[in-house]
Amino acid sequence: MIEVVKGSTYYLEMFITNQIGDPVTGLTITYKIYYSATNVLLEEGTLDEIGNGVYQKSVVFNNLGQHRVIYTTPTNYTDEIESIMVIEEKAKEGTLLRVLGLSQENYRLFDTVYVTIGVRQCLTSGKIRIYQNADDCNNDINPIAEYQITASYNANGLMTSYKVVKL
Repeated sequence: MIEVVKGSTYYLEMFITNQIGDPVTGLTITYKIYYSATNVLLEEGTLDEIGNGVYQKSVVFNNLGQHRVIYTTPTNYTDEIESIMVIEEKAKEGTLLRVLGLSQENYRLFDTVYVTIGVRQCLTSGKIRIYQNADDCNNDINPIAEYQITASYNANGLMTSYKVVKL
């Protein structure tokens, strides 16, 4: 599946060859774009021949989610289907920032709770906040995300479970 950023130009393309692999020109190739979740037809048209067996059309996807493009070719050629996932640019960036944060870059641990098991102090819960940059982290402002952590221990004070859940 191909990922496309919402609102950006994407090129629908097909390369048509004959049985011996030579490019074929002069064909009419049509396309239909469906929103997969509802099977609603969003757009249809004809690909432009740009030469050497290549057919192309620029489109802009404005609906988030999965789309299906059906290419229809003349009888002697094979029709094709392409799946496209339309995403927000910020969604991709946000996911990357969260991964960096959880790997303890610009990361704060607070509201910690400990229990004493034997002679050990064991962290049982707390919250993690992650930030886009060091200044925000130092000033505890503009967190990207916040997580609840919980941990359990055995009678010897050894951790038996650890969980991090996004709030």
